[in-house]
Parts: sequence; structure tokens; C-alpha cells
Amino acid sequence: MALLIAALTGLAAVSGGPPVAAQDAVDDQELFVRGGEVYQANCAACHGTRGEGRTGEGVLAGPTIRGLDLAYVDLTVRTGRMPIAEPSVGVRADELSDADREAMSFYVAEAFDLPGEIVTVSSGDASRGQEIYVRNCAACHGAAAGGGISGANVWVPPLVDLDGVAIHQATRVGPFEMPAFDAAVISDTDIDDMIGYLDIVAATPRTAAGVREVDQLTGGMFAVALALAAGVVVLVVARARRWSSYDPEGFHTAPPFQPRPDLESSPENES
Repeated sequence: MALLIAALTGLAAVSGGPPVAAQDAVDDQELFVRGGEVYQANCAACHGTRGEGRTGEGVLAGPTIRGLDLAYVDLTVRTGRMPIAEPSVGVRADELSDADREAMSFYVAEAFDLPGEIVTVSSGDASRGQEIYVRNCAACHGAAAGGGISGANVWVPPLVDLDGVAIHQATRVGPFEMPAFDAAVISDTDIDDMIGYLDIVAATPRTAAGVREVDQLTGGMFAVALALAAGVVVLVVARARRWSSYDPEGFHTAPPFQPRPDLESSPENES
């Protein structure tokens, strides 16, 4: 890297032009060094100093990073899944800043030769994105992208709080239980359109209860609670009528079908 910088600087001096390429190389070198510092401080304890991973059990047993797509590594950090704070070994950051994450991603891509790149998201057609989202994503993430428990009893994260790059990355790499979608199924334009739709959903005010929608598990629990509440109301009303000291008109306390006295045989008629 140092030889490259020197060569570019010398070329710029001979040509007399501004050393733009040399400055870019210097910036990349600084970003690489910064990224290495971030990686060693926050990732190496679990994933190894060379990204080779660590065997064993517990929080320090991290998988290898080598061979992973850069988008996958960046996504796990971008969404806050990594790093896992472990003060006992010096990992104290619950979440990296955007600048540290950018530097770390640059470092692992160069140092571990990871394929892929960090995408750039363009403005999309939200009206078209709604149809694409409903067809491909709503079954798990919910109609309003609120996440929750999917039909497979798997917790899925909300999408309304993610940035567009994270949504694009997740669509392509398919993290965890999520399937990956290639460009033949969902194109880059389709993803941009979905992101445009999700931006509108994220800006939509929440309900008075603080939610935009209820996932399947919560909806079922709410239905059961509502049925139990209705049963309690019916029981209370029935018992309150039984305990009432007031007999409404037409209400008879006498046992049912008890013969009424014969008016013709009463003492008054006999006299």
C-alpha cells in the first residue's frame, strides 16, 4: 500500500496534475488502519484476529468471516446484531457508529478478501413497491412491516426502522431463516421501489395503542383475552340478577308450576 501511494504521488508530480488518485489512496489507507483497529477491538475476540473464527462454546465461539459476502458482514453490524458486548474480554460496544462500521467493512473486505460490495440505494416508486412488498415480504414481516411472529413461529424483525441499504442487503443475502432473493426474482429496481414504500410506512403515525398492526401471536392472545372478558361480564351480570332484592314486574319467587289457590274454595267464597 505504501509503495502504491509513493508511485501515485510521483506520477502526479511528473504529470503536473492534482494528486487526486494519491489522495484517494491515502484516504483508503487511513480507512483500512481505522477499520483494523475497530475489528481487533470489537470482533477479533470471537471471530479471530484473521477472521478464521474460534471453536468452543459460549459467546466467544464465533464463526469464520472468511468466505462470507461483504453485504452479510455489514448487515449484521448495521442492524446491531454484532458486536456482542463482552466486557470480560474487552468488547464493550453495544453498537458501532456508522463511521466505525464503514471502516470495519472496508478492512474485512480488503484483509480477508470478501466478495461483494456495499450497495447504493436509489429513490424508488412507492406505489409499485407496495405491490412487490405484499407479494414477497408481507407474509413474514407483516402488512405494515412491523415484524413479530411469523406463520412458522419464527420471530422476524420490523423493517420500518431499517435503512434502505440494510433492506437491500437482507433481500440479497437472506440472513438467518430468511430466504435470499436473486435479481431474477426481485431486481434492484424492485428493491428500491419497496424501500420507497417502506419509507412511507415508517412515516405513518402509529395508532393510539402505539402500534401499526398486531402480529399473529399477539392477535390470537388478544382474541382469547377478549373472549374471557366477555365471559366474565356475562357471569357477573347473571349473578348480580340472582342476588338482587328487587323483583321486577312479572318475576315470581314461587317454584315454577306451583298450583295457585282455587279462588272458589277460598274462605270468602264459602261464606
